[in-house]
Amino acid sequence: MLLLSGSALAATQTLEVSLRGPGGHSNGNYGNTNAVHAAARSVMEIEKALPDAVIANLNGGSTVNAIAASASFEVTLTAKDEKALEAMKDKVVEAVKKGTDAENAFRGVKPGDKTSIGAPAAVRYEIR
Repeated sequence: MLLLSGSALAATQTLEVSLRGPGGHSNGNYGNTNAVHAAARSVMEIEKALPDAVIANLNGGSTVNAIAASASFEVTLTAKDEKALEAMKDKVVEAVKKGTDAENAFRGVKPGDKTSIGAPAAVRYEIR
């Protein structure tokens, strides 16, 4: 979408970030990756890379004694033109990957690892 602000033309876009992990109960599944923790790590990385990005609607988890299996948030970017917007979107992807990788590494999970019931052990992400 292009916005007209005074005489300057700007490009803006809102990205939806979704994260999924194995989740579980805090007692029997302690140590599983946590999608909310991965989202928080990702938000911190986005803020470092793009301090002017607007992050909103962070949601996740289902109860106080559960390890969150899902989380989501929105990132709104505004740039001077479409090329700059694409560069910003690339930075969001890098930041979310970095945040997700950090949560997986913190929990000692490597790509391809499975939980005891055969579910993927790593937090994964999707950006739309």
